[in-house]
Amino acid sequence: MLGYRQFSTTSRQLVFFEKFFQPVIDASKPKPHVVAQLVKPVGLTQPPNTNTKYSRGNSFKDLFDQQKTKQRTEELTVEMSKSGMYDLFTFRKTNGKLFIAPKSYWRKDKALYFPHITGMPLAKNIKTGPIEANLKGKLSIVRIFGSKTGNDLSDEFLDKLKEKEHECLNDIQIVNVNWMENAAKTMIIKLSLWSMRKRIPESLQKNYFVCDREQLPFTIREKLMINNLYTGYTLLVDGDLKIRWMASGGVTEDELQSFIKSLNGLKKEQNESKSNKAVNN
Repeated sequence: MLGYRQFSTTSRQLVFFEKFFQPVIDASKPKPHVVAQLVKPVGLTQPPNTNTKYSRGNSFKDLFDQQKTKQRTEELTVEMSKSGMYDLFTFRKTNGKLFIAPKSYWRKDKALYFPHITGMPLAKNIKTGPIEANLKGKLSIVRIFGSKTGNDLSDEFLDKLKEKEHECLNDIQIVNVNWMENAAKTMIIKLSLWSMRKRIPESLQKNYFVCDREQLPFTIREKLMINNLYTGYTLLVDGDLKIRWMASGGVTEDELQSFIKSLNGLKKEQNESKSNKAVNN
């Protein structure tokens, strides 16, 4: 009788998990990546803070909630379809241009938030902490990359402006987020910080962060459109931690003009906001 009960229980468990995972397996064949222009704002609905914790899936209790199970199944379907090989294939196919930047920056009342990320600054004697602390109250160009190729691609935006000695970079801080794919790579980077400090100007080191990529779950990276590790991303983040503009990969002439237009527009918005606060005080 005991053996029958054990077999019966095990069978029910197998049926339950098969019912949950089979749709994921069946639907997880990768779909071709489509390069499209960003129209809707990218980001998260809640502002980042030190207490922010991002969900990494359903609890055991949630498995009995049909709606939550369906949502998690859809999330796993997307995650399983986008393996490392898929990302590499997509990068090669698009040359890192996963999407086209918007024609102009997103309105403040429509824009969404930058995530909560902790990182180790490259500068000496500064402890690991939340990146949003460096972004708050300032207009920032945030560059996110996880490889030399991604770094070089996203750097094209700044290189073009520096070539032209464009004044729109004045009073703008540049924040670098260097993704580490896993704990092993994080350890290697930590051991070679002295080498990185030699290559990166000291003025940039306090805003150069080495970050564990896995602190943002797959679904959050998808919402932020920063999941492909091989390319680089360029974002404009305002002082209220909202993402106002975004690009992937290298620069095109149209995107450069959009970048300049957005920088100038956001600088004007920031100056007007400061003036209004001064008058009200």
